Amino acid sequence: MDGGKELDRARIEEAFRIMGQYLLDRKALGEIAIYGGSAILFQFEWRRTSEDVDARIIGDSDHGLVARAAEEAANRLGLPRSWLNESVAMHVRRLEEDGDRIFVGVYPGPERVGLRVVAAKPTYILAMKLNALERSTADDRDFHDATNPGIECGVRTVEGLRDVFRKFFPGRELPATAELRLSELARAIASRTHP
Repeated sequence: MDGGKELDRARIEEAFRIMGQYLLDRKALGEIAIYGGSAILFQFEWRRTSEDVDARIIGDSDHGLVARAAEEAANRLGLPRSWLNESVAMHVRRLEEDGDRIFVGVYPGPERVGLRVVAAKPTYILAMKLNALERSTADDRDFHDATNPGIECGVRTVEGLRDVFRKFFPGRELPATAELRLSELARAIASRTHP
């Protein structure tokens, strides 16, 4: 991003305002759901930046128009076209429900709405991050991103972690590499949790 610079909340919100105005100018209302690092940073103080905004265009939104609004934000802010990353769609649960998400905001502002943004709830983020433990990254970000929501959700055991995963992905098993990390994750959560 912008020479390797990650996105902070202020920059993401500016992009959302641009998107909202773009949609409003075209008498449209778009809605997106955000996940991963950006969903975390909108809900918790401990996450300051995200590499991109993992998102899905949801509801009755005109997908092409919302995508063009994201391009407009990228052009105006000097962001890569992929700043709003829709590849998360393959990782969300089937038949996602409104109860899986919380309201983030409306843009450009509450009086004039062109874009509505919701985010995955902490337990849903945790379930998705548990699934993501199957992949390796140099900074082990998915592990760290699973630790803090685990603390927030009060999940301290391997079985508790499995229960969270099953709640959102019934009938699916955690990938073997993710399953192998559950004990380590439960210990990390427990060591940072106050009784």
